[in-house]
Amino acid sequence: MARNPEVAIIDPDLEARADLARILAGSQVTVVGEGDYGIEAVTVAKEHPPDIFLISMEEPVARALQTIESMSELLPDSPIIAYSSQTDSESARKAVVAGARDYLTKPLKMNEVVKAVQAALSQHERRRALLAGDSDTSPKSAGMIITIFGAKGGIGKTTTAINLASAFVAINAGSAVVVDMDTVFGDVAMMMDVPVEGSLVDAADKVDELDRESIGSYLGRHSSGVRVLPAPFEPTDWRNVSPDAVEKVLALLSHTHDFVILDCPATFTDLVAVALDKATVVLLLTSLDITSIKDTTTALKLLSNGMNNEEKIKLVINRPTNVNSVGEDDVSKVLRREVVWSVPHDAEISASLQLGTPVVIDRPLSAVSETIREMAAMLAGVEVTHGGNGRDPGPAETGILSRLFKRE
Repeated sequence: MARNPEVAIIDPDLEARADLARILAGSQVTVVGEGDYGIEAVTVAKEHPPDIFLISMEEPVARALQTIESMSELLPDSPIIAYSSQTDSESARKAVVAGARDYLTKPLKMNEVVKAVQAALSQHERRRALLAGDSDTSPKSAGMIITIFGAKGGIGKTTTAINLASAFVAINAGSAVVVDMDTVFGDVAMMMDVPVEGSLVDAADKVDELDRESIGSYLGRHSSGVRVLPAPFEPTDWRNVSPDAVEKVLALLSHTHDFVILDCPATFTDLVAVALDKATVVLLLTSLDITSIKDTTTALKLLSNGMNNEEKIKLVINRPTNVNSVGEDDVSKVLRREVVWSVPHDAEISASLQLGTPVVIDRPLSAVSETIREMAAMLAGVEVTHGGNGRDPGPAETGILSRLFKRE
């Protein structure tokens, strides 16, 4: 098991140091040293070089900035996070120029500090790997394909697909397209109130003539920025669609979008087999209803037997109603699989859908929206900052400037 990140706190205020140490007590961060600015900071760094520094920056800031510069030169592999009661952008800019990787404002909260530490260390590792020529860290050649599947209808697969796509865009994780692969009840376009320009069947029929630009003519666009490739209006139109053609369409979309979300029917077909095989991640949805859990047990057996990489299956509990037969722990025990995410019940979701607006856009502060944004952030590999102002949060991992300065 990987050890906890080790931090050194540099702050001339003894009480403030003690407060920060208490905040981090019991967290996933270990405090290995404390000290004042200047030579004391150097001594702390040499006695036990930390993974990361937490350095206070209060007026007058000259000694703090000098210490940040000194630590960045002394231990260049130990990122620095500055923290201060000063909330102006100029103070943050000075800290970053001096060598800080991030800038936190007081009052400090444990989860915010821990997230900042993890983000700074992750970013530092990626940069070091790139400089070392590690090919695994090179930019992805294709977007992530996320297949949403469930063994029973009425458990919120389409609602999850729509809101997850909207969350990716809302947190600035990248572009997203929802592909409606439900061969009987495909209604993504209707639920998002998106005009139908073409369908998956139309695109599959002309796939050999399509390229990254022309595929866009088949996509509808929601006001959130999410693209939609709808199902055909007539279910009989699916009859002549080949799995190979659908696979080619998905490949095109994965080269033009960061996230391709596939909304599948509650059945195993040749087309669903393509969606499952090509998925980067399979979100297997179940409700807390007994019949849903029973059907999910069967689905897991079939999925496990037919997949080379069973690890990409992630179990998600969705609560379409507030009537639950069993608890989450019971589901995990019965299915012998960890519940990765649990989406709470929200009676207002149906009202949002009636307006053609995903709940993460219509009601960004709801518990459902928070959960789905966290799901999107984890899948995208970013950290999100939860704000209380109702605006959509952006990824924290992109750095201090994106959080301090409003995007145009």
